[in-house]
Amino acid sequence: MCGIAGICRQTGISPADVEQVKQMNTLQKHRGPDAEGVFSDSCVVLGHRRLAIIDLSNDGKQPFASDDGRYQLIFNGEIYNYLELREDLSRHGWRFRTKTDTEVLLKAYQHYGEDCLQRFNGMFAFAIYDVLQKHLFLARDRMGIKPLYYTILDSALYFASEIKALCSIPALSKAVNYQAFFDYLVFNRTDIYDETFFCDIKRIPKGCHALFDQEGLHIQQWWHPETFLTEITGEPDREKIYRDIEELFISSVRLRMRSDVPVGSCLSGGLDSSVMIGALFQHFNPKPNYPTFTASFPGHPIDETAYIDSLNHQYTFQNIRTYPNADKAYKSLKDFLYANDEPTTNSSFFSQYEVMQLAKKNGVTVLLDGQGGDENFAGYQYFHGFHLYGLLRQKKGIRLTSELAKSILRKQHVSVYQTLLFQLLPDMLRKKALLKALPYIEEDFFREYIEHSKIYNDFFNVSGLNQSLVRHFQYKLEHLLRMEDRNSMAFSLEARVPYLDYRLVEYVLGLPESLKIQDGETKYLQKKALGKYTISEILDRTDKIGFGTPGDEWMLTDKWQRLTQKNYADLAETFPDIFKQNASLPNKGFDRWKINQLCVWKNIFQVTS
Repeated sequence: MCGIAGICRQTGISPADVEQVKQMNTLQKHRGPDAEGVFSDSCVVLGHRRLAIIDLSNDGKQPFASDDGRYQLIFNGEIYNYLELREDLSRHGWRFRTKTDTEVLLKAYQHYGEDCLQRFNGMFAFAIYDVLQKHLFLARDRMGIKPLYYTILDSALYFASEIKALCSIPALSKAVNYQAFFDYLVFNRTDIYDETFFCDIKRIPKGCHALFDQEGLHIQQWWHPETFLTEITGEPDREKIYRDIEELFISSVRLRMRSDVPVGSCLSGGLDSSVMIGALFQHFNPKPNYPTFTASFPGHPIDETAYIDSLNHQYTFQNIRTYPNADKAYKSLKDFLYANDEPTTNSSFFSQYEVMQLAKKNGVTVLLDGQGGDENFAGYQYFHGFHLYGLLRQKKGIRLTSELAKSILRKQHVSVYQTLLFQLLPDMLRKKALLKALPYIEEDFFREYIEHSKIYNDFFNVSGLNQSLVRHFQYKLEHLLRMEDRNSMAFSLEARVPYLDYRLVEYVLGLPESLKIQDGETKYLQKKALGKYTISEILDRTDKIGFGTPGDEWMLTDKWQRLTQKNYADLAETFPDIFKQNASLPNKGFDRWKINQLCVWKNIFQVTS
């Protein structure tokens, strides 16, 4: 896990470019405190900060050159199946001088070209420079786990792992992207396709590769989640499907346990992380004091430590806890936002930040995390609303009635019915309902930017549950992964997500909707296939709180109320065409969290309108 940065300028690299990349390296030191390196020639400067995970020797230092010197690689991430790929490449005559996944990645590119991406099981963002052809190849993993940002100024490509590195470029405009503001305020979504909160900074989209040469930047998508949706006729072989999912998940965990540094896990009292712990103990026999890390809220209804204590009776792990609260969030807001580069969607990510800090203090460098389980197995309760809508479209009245009745009996969250209703509303009423929920937003701003919103036009434009799952991989998951990346890397930690092994994702996407939600129960498929790895107290839970934080209550404390009022006035003055002057502050805690973050972020990065 590392930080990468670079400049490619076909008209020639200057000494100032070399110094710029060195500065970008320094700003990303937290991503790689173990080593740094810079390569430059007439057309490129490449910078790298290393966090040593596989092969801790100097053999893993980057930029990494091919044996013949033609290619230079900088790489952020892990290729988990590097040992298998190494064997494959050895059979084709390739010889290896190191034990790193870095060398495997580069030789795979030399052997297979861009098709190497289809063979990688991992999380990655990398750049490979061809010294002879003077062009630069860049790529990101399928899900967007590892980041890669860029800007083009005066025909030169600047790129880096984090936005803060690009913000150090003197010529870069800090003008805000109003569309990103809109989607954040209205839909609580960020990291949509290639957009950032800055007009002049974009990301190489997930599942894409790019080539930068004399003709500019050419981006091409190489992974298409929608292609894995299939129509299965007849009754599926459920027992075989459960076995397949279990096998894929265990294989995913096995690959992600490969490490030459200490490994631990994030742990809540929910299904995803508890199943992951159970799989570890039942298949890989970790040491009895295997470290797990938890955010706890003693005495609060969302506190899940009682479930963790019950799980601890089954598996003998060590559970280390941190206690996020309103005061900690208040004091750390500036550091937290600087680490994240952009605002976060809710206060649970501050709790995640605290968990990562706790893990660092306890000597762990790699953390397994349950991120992606909800997107893979339809865990959010509102997925049931998309499922009901699909049944309605398919005119499956008996099944629809049964699912609706059972969701009511299970006391599913109101978002189930809100989602169904939103799908049924005509366009005019949808927009009216959204605008009414945001009385502090200027109507002209709303009406202009909703027309261009990918969330409004694509995310909700689905035929049923499976298509909604695809949209989550396209438009929602990445903002969760971005925040996890920044929160972990702020403390020089590598976070790994077993539920997002591409083999598991592609397999589950291709299964019928009826296997994923049944009898009013989300995550039905996950419980059937993997439920044996957790305990009945967790398996039988009917509440779904995700990685919860009492952030709404934090926002109502006196100091946060005063800060919100001050920050809203600042935003309304800076962006009068977005925020209404002298408007009543929103009642919802997560809206107040967003307002405070936007203002503090604006001041940290000196954003302009």
